[in-house]
Amino acid sequence: RKLVPFSARPLYPYESSGSRTLSPRLLLLWHYEALIKKRYASFLSNYLGRTLASDSSLDEYKRMALQTATDLLRDVPEGESTLLSMIANKLGDPSRKIASCAGHQLRMVLEKHPAMIQVIAREVQQLAHRPHLSSRALYNCIIFLNQLKLVKEEDDDIDNVDDDSDKKKQRRDTPSSLPASLINTYFRLFEVAIKKGKTTKNGGNNMVEGDDAGVKSRLLSALLTGVNRSHPFLPRKDAAMEKHVDALYKIAHTAPPAASTQALMLLFNLAVGTHSGGSTGPGPKSDAYNARMDRFYRALYSKVGDPSMLVGRQLTMFFNLVYKA
Repeated sequence: RKLVPFSARPLYPYESSGSRTLSPRLLLLWHYEALIKKRYASFLSNYLGRTLASDSSLDEYKRMALQTATDLLRDVPEGESTLLSMIANKLGDPSRKIASCAGHQLRMVLEKHPAMIQVIAREVQQLAHRPHLSSRALYNCIIFLNQLKLVKEEDDDIDNVDDDSDKKKQRRDTPSSLPASLINTYFRLFEVAIKKGKTTKNGGNNMVEGDDAGVKSRLLSALLTGVNRSHPFLPRKDAAMEKHVDALYKIAHTAPPAASTQALMLLFNLAVGTHSGGSTGPGPKSDAYNARMDRFYRALYSKVGDPSMLVGRQLTMFFNLVYKA
């Protein structure tokens, strides 16, 4: 269990009642536990925290500190939030070895405690949303989120539940699933990447613009990989991705060929392979379904005539998409 500070001990019943008294031994144990809690917090901040945060520390010391923090996080319930923040923050370390080690340590924690996946994903998402995060650190966060083991939750038909209105409202107001949270994060990061790209294009030399273009291409590919991976795990109640469709079409028309191909693959699943607009049989389809199909095929045909789509590593995926469509 977590250690309890002395200030959280129930002393007020004994202060208000003169008949009940505390034994000196119990008070001594409470005080000793409070001292252990204080010393442990000092160890985390003064040793592990400073070792991981210092720019002058060697990579070997940082790696050992990461392993110590991981062992404590897996086996000791005290200081969980502090330890998790320390490990997740090292995903943004300038050293690639330390950033890779941090991701590996977080995956080791998930192997022993799978129920912590929501907490760890939320911590990494908060790191990814920091305003002045480097592109490399953001890329590391996206790659880690893409590697999470997702499970599709069971759908609850809220409207057909024989229950009172208060419970139905409470079920609708429950937090969204992890795949839905990841997809929202991916699209917010995409908007940030687009804004940074516009800022860089307005000012900067050609060398910086070339580097930013390469980083932007890798970021878009990683973001769309995460969206494509999370989309099949969405419950039916969280499957409303129409608000992100315009952003996907913007990627398909303006992004490099690799990212454009992945955006078109996701749009194909949403527009043609969707199970909400109608069936794929010969029967009549709704106007909304036909409109989605027309918009998708216009975007696909415009990319078929683009010579840049016929060169690069995305060629096999693009031909596969054209064949399925």
